[in-house]
Amino acid sequence: MYEIDTNISGASRLTNIIIEHPNVLNVLEYFNIPLGLGDKTVAEVAEEYNIAPNTLEVVIKVYCRTIPSRILNKEEIHDLLMFLQTSHDNFKLVKIPELKNLIENFSREIPVKYGKMLVAFFDEYIQEIDEHFMYEDKKVFPYIANILHNNKETKDFKIREFERNHTDIGHKLFDLKNILIKYIPPTVVSEYRKQILNKLISLERDLMYHTQLEDNILVPFVKNMEINIK
Repeated sequence: MYEIDTNISGASRLTNIIIEHPNVLNVLEYFNIPLGLGDKTVAEVAEEYNIAPNTLEVVIKVYCRTIPSRILNKEEIHDLLMFLQTSHDNFKLVKIPELKNLIENFSREIPVKYGKMLVAFFDEYIQEIDEHFMYEDKKVFPYIANILHNNKETKDFKIREFERNHTDIGHKLFDLKNILIKYIPPTVVSEYRKQILNKLISLERDLMYHTQLEDNILVPFVKNMEINIK
């Protein structure tokens, strides 16, 4: 048996949190923390894998949809930045290709017009998310890393530019779910439809947490740093 922990903290047993909130498995994946956790607490796991304990706790709380603590220093924000970068790689190299493969397989089992529509719609989404992540990977994250390490701003960029242009990359997934649920004929019986929907729901939720970490944790910290840089 496991104990339900309603007040997540550094002293909470990570295994219990995962059983109660399976989304936290993604947190482990992006922090490169393997399973086989035993009865270790959040703080103990953070120490073992050289992660700032408060950063791991903050991210877990976001994925559990509870109010996170504040990130207080550069070390903690550095670890959050690494988490976000790793999640980008996972989205681009694992989760998106898995979905594309399922959609292409499903497209061969349904009427041609629907198959073409699904494939074209998702290809358009891949292009959009690639551009979104490339902007963050090439422009935003290097800027943040620079001010973390050198305490210097880049004259041609401020974090408010990112904040102003930070678009929702999950809305097209909602549209894609609607197509699968509403418009593909009920005469098409395929396990692929359910698999795609489950993965879309998981990806949509994961992207939502990703955006919340950027908007509510990362951006406010960097804005405060910019104010204090002389």
